[in-house]
Amino acid sequence: MLQSVNKELAPIKSHYFLYNAATGPMVQFLPTIGKQLGFSATIVGTIYTVLPISGLIAKPLFGSLADKFKLHKTFFLIFEAILTIAFFSIYFIPDMDRSASVALICDNDVAYLEICPKIEFSKKALSNVILEVHSNAACQLTCKGAPHGFLELSGKNVSVNSTFEFGAGFDVYQDLLTKDCVDVRLRTFLDGTAHVPVCGGQLRTSCTATCRNNSAFNHLLQEAKDSQSDISHSTYQFHIFLWAAIISWIGMAVVVSIADAICFDLLGHERRNDYGKQKMWGSIGFGIFGISAGYLIDLSSKGQYDKDYTCIFYIMLVAMVADIVVSATLKKKNPECSVDEPSLFRELLSVFKEGRVLVFAWWCIGAGMCTGVIWNFLFWYSEDLAASSHVTWSKTLQGLMTGVQCFLGELPFNFVSGSVLKKLGHVNVMSLVLLIYAIRFMAYSIISNAWLFLILELLHGPSFGLCWPTMVSYGDKVTPSGTKATMQGFIGAVFEGIGVASGSFICGWLMDSYGGVTAMRTFSVGALLWLSVFWLVELLLRKLKAYPLYRGHNRE
Repeated sequence: MLQSVNKELAPIKSHYFLYNAATGPMVQFLPTIGKQLGFSATIVGTIYTVLPISGLIAKPLFGSLADKFKLHKTFFLIFEAILTIAFFSIYFIPDMDRSASVALICDNDVAYLEICPKIEFSKKALSNVILEVHSNAACQLTCKGAPHGFLELSGKNVSVNSTFEFGAGFDVYQDLLTKDCVDVRLRTFLDGTAHVPVCGGQLRTSCTATCRNNSAFNHLLQEAKDSQSDISHSTYQFHIFLWAAIISWIGMAVVVSIADAICFDLLGHERRNDYGKQKMWGSIGFGIFGISAGYLIDLSSKGQYDKDYTCIFYIMLVAMVADIVVSATLKKKNPECSVDEPSLFRELLSVFKEGRVLVFAWWCIGAGMCTGVIWNFLFWYSEDLAASSHVTWSKTLQGLMTGVQCFLGELPFNFVSGSVLKKLGHVNVMSLVLLIYAIRFMAYSIISNAWLFLILELLHGPSFGLCWPTMVSYGDKVTPSGTKATMQGFIGAVFEGIGVASGSFICGWLMDSYGGVTAMRTFSVGALLWLSVFWLVELLLRKLKAYPLYRGHNRE
């Protein structure tokens, strides 16, 4: 059996498997890691607007340098190391300290904080701060001097017009839910020395509370009225996360493009059609480790308020180190400058003159926007739905969703895409992709049981599974003479640089402003409208006979 293994291709197969095993869990869980760090959906959507653009800039830049200086393998290994370091650095980013306005109430030496919600506290937030067990915690308070009553700190009364700071220790066993608010009874004042509260005269004043290293109270403060969590974009955690993500995306863009060039070089012209058989190992690695990572996250997070993502960082580290070792064994010469490498700027004017190319670009943008929602916010939305329906194994669910997408959706449709395109025609398949996306988003918004998402993920095949093969093959069919390379670069720029980027930004803003259900329904209606415009313009071009061979509908 081992004698039948092509030893020359074994390293590139191993690379695809290990690389996707490493980066797959990181990429799929990165938006929810950002959410747990304290970033809003708008902030994450903005980040995912920048990432595709950074990758698109890096790919032709470093690809051309690799071609010019014949440093494909060197760049390949260097950028594998760079993305490994960038991804692993995210592990060390601490949660943001959230703060919110609260009321300090003190009467006859009984002091407590009154924390009220914007609308109402979630059941998850309340259940973790109103406990039937004794648990000590502390918050830092910055308060205004009260016009009535008195408060004594370090043996001195606080003046009326002053602003004072102190730490407050409390036992969550004493917390009470009064109407919609939570009253947290203070046990000690921590202002240099620990002492019991000394106050009186029905003192009530406003304070800003910050609870460091206490995820349960941090989440309560995040949901509190006058929460200051909306300034997350100005924190150092945001900047570290943003730049680590950008650097890792640049690394992935370079590694993927050079790996494909090396793979085609290994295959040679006579075996170029076997590219899919090599790339298939990447899908296998992505699916297996995507499922495993979700279960391991839930397993290691038992009894914790937040999810523990430690395992996926170490899976990434081990798999990437193994990938670097395997990739170093590639003995094939550096590939020559390939005509398949995208050139975004050469002969673009001749591309834009083609009406069918502009209609195709319209479709690519719409498909990219829908794909951006699936890539970057499906897990976010499913996590919110799981929390509202008390699903505790949410990461296991998300891992299984990845498995269904990969093994039952994407892989089968990648294999049959050629036959489907030949039978239905490219324009009909492009229309089908947008229609399936519209159905998929509407179904997400209607379903209340997050586990039913596993059934919906079967639609990943006729949506994204057909999307990419259709783009590549149709782009090749409608390309004007002499612009093959330009068209492939144009496809990537439009799909990711415009479609995925704008879809991520819009979805993040909608989820923050109107909620996940509205966001999904908006994209469902939007996909149908995008499809309608696509068909109207296609029919117009057909009537105008914009091109002699109606390539979108022929079945040749």
